[in-house]
Amino acid sequence: ACPVPTFKRQRAATIIMLFSFTMIRSLTRPVCGLSLAPTAIRSTISRRSTTLPASTMDNGNIASEKGLQKLTVKQLKERIKELDVPVKMSQLKLKRDLVNFLVEQLNSSNDSSSSASSANTSIAQEEVQKEPPVRKRRATPMPPLQGRSFSIDANFPKEAVSPKDIIFQKVFDRYPSLRDLKVQSDLHVGEKERNLETGETSLADHLHPSFYKSFTGLGDLDIRQKKHPVMNGMTSSDLDLITVGTASCVPGVTRGVSCTALRLQWRRNFENKRDGRDGGDRKNNKQKGQGKGESNQNEPITAGTWIFDCGESTQLQIQRTGSIRPGKISKIFITHAHGDHSFGLPGLLCIMGQDRDRNSPPIDIYGPEGIRLWLRTCIRYSISRIVPPYRVHELMDIPMAPEWNQGRLRNGRYYYQLKKKFQKPWGTQGLAGEDPVSWISRSPMINLEPSPQFGEIGGGRDIYPIYNHPKGVDGAPIWEVEDEGDVKVHAAPMSHGVPCVGYVVEEESKPGRLRNDLVAPIAQRNIKALKEMGIGMKIMAKIKDLPIGGSYTFPDGTIINQEDVVEASREGRKIAICGDTADCRAIAGLAQGADVLVHEATNAFLSGIDKDTNKAEVAKDAKLHGHSTPEMAGEFAKKIGAKRLVLNHFSSRYKGDQSLESISIMMRIEEAAVKASGLPEDKVVAGWDFMLLPVPQN
Repeated sequence: ACPVPTFKRQRAATIIMLFSFTMIRSLTRPVCGLSLAPTAIRSTISRRSTTLPASTMDNGNIASEKGLQKLTVKQLKERIKELDVPVKMSQLKLKRDLVNFLVEQLNSSNDSSSSASSANTSIAQEEVQKEPPVRKRRATPMPPLQGRSFSIDANFPKEAVSPKDIIFQKVFDRYPSLRDLKVQSDLHVGEKERNLETGETSLADHLHPSFYKSFTGLGDLDIRQKKHPVMNGMTSSDLDLITVGTASCVPGVTRGVSCTALRLQWRRNFENKRDGRDGGDRKNNKQKGQGKGESNQNEPITAGTWIFDCGESTQLQIQRTGSIRPGKISKIFITHAHGDHSFGLPGLLCIMGQDRDRNSPPIDIYGPEGIRLWLRTCIRYSISRIVPPYRVHELMDIPMAPEWNQGRLRNGRYYYQLKKKFQKPWGTQGLAGEDPVSWISRSPMINLEPSPQFGEIGGGRDIYPIYNHPKGVDGAPIWEVEDEGDVKVHAAPMSHGVPCVGYVVEEESKPGRLRNDLVAPIAQRNIKALKEMGIGMKIMAKIKDLPIGGSYTFPDGTIINQEDVVEASREGRKIAICGDTADCRAIAGLAQGADVLVHEATNAFLSGIDKDTNKAEVAKDAKLHGHSTPEMAGEFAKKIGAKRLVLNHFSSRYKGDQSLESISIMMRIEEAAVKASGLPEDKVVAGWDFMLLPVPQN
């Protein structure tokens, strides 16, 4: 017999394989709802799926709740994906939600399946149980949170509670209505998905997802404004602090960048007298902290709003809240030149000029050296004649902190030195003397005169530092920025990559109240003689104004001592607003005993969220960039004995909306500051945009 050629043998083998595949496919085709696939094929399919412990199976394909509770969140989510059921995973926040969903779906699937499919599932289950158990990865647990107590549903087993459940439960304890709002939001999301399937559209389909998933109430409508512990027992006051923007770097959808407002609402009808501030030569005024520039001696002081820092889009932020009126802003203080603290200044002036009388008092602007010509250039270049009258007061010779040194290239960029051996004493020349190519050094060479047509008027002062100030710390200088009689403003340098200051606003102490119940009966007894003397009941005011240790003798011989009828004076309030900083030690003397400390907390270490790092590394990275952590802010608050701590200048990673995730992260940041400061939780707050914090009188 002739041998069969090789190519014919290969073709015959191919034909046999195709025929076999066709026969198998016809046998495995479903007939009347019953699958006739061989057991081997079903076993192979089962092996490819995620294997679960045998304890999770009960009565066929019905997973017992007890068995599912022993699985990790990751395994539960994989199990849900296998079911091939349309579901929004973001709706299943907690582990209990995952367990309940699985039990409900698997039970309903069991009721609708046929007896044949149940038999096949039993065979597949036996194959699965023969497989070796999968070794589960142990999830890295989140550390327990410090703070007030909270409760988990007693009907839910303890082994099913994850660290994330604990955090969310604490949020629900503080904000009970947030759970209901979350449920409503999830229902709206489900409705949106159904509309997409049917082709219908709604308003929600046209909203940005971050807006759709967050609650956008502002000011009084923000849930934290009424429910946050720091607001407990708060009543209206004549001094309010408003966090207009609380983000760093760039504005976002849920946070604006740096801007804090002080709303001064008391009546001040006396006249402003700045002794020694009406001009003069720089050299003669340098040691006294004064500067050249004219100032009206009898300029009236009016109540208004003071703005501290004015980052990009501040004019938009102010229009979003009714707590601040652009026409009421009277002073603007800038801490340093970075854009997230200064880019909004030209725009804010333009919106202020729209509803402000051209004959109204000028806006006083304070900031580091060089800001006067920078602002003049911006307004002139943009031909912004709408700006109101303003004048700029520059803080001269702001030195870099000793721990910041220039790099080897000497290109004007400064670097934080972690090792103290590279540090030097506080400088006396400021950046202008150390960096000849900086804007501060070059701006005096630019010939651009001010013009009233573009708002700028004369009277801007050059304020020089005082190095022997009684409240100076570690040789750092102090600037006496403003003195309006009832309110004084001082500044001190911060530790940052560019010249930066922090401001302290201090209210003058008020005289104690007169004890009318003690003085009035005596005055009434002597009223006839007092009227003959031309005094009458004006004697009450005269006694109140007695100097400490003074006394007054009535016509009938009664002697009243000042300390017996006049209460002790009420200490004025003090607000410390720090700029960007890695160390606030220079302002400690000025800020001692502050009623409110506003401190940045750009970076934070959150266990379970921040991978491949630790608290020490996060603090190190923050210092290298001239910033702080919540722990650093808390430690400084403890050092100066601050009564309240407001955190701001958060990284763009931390959203400012009212979603569950955002508020839970802010609570963890607050807890870190509470632990470091020793303050109770009702004295520490991670600020949100448009938070209004009354500052009560002492």
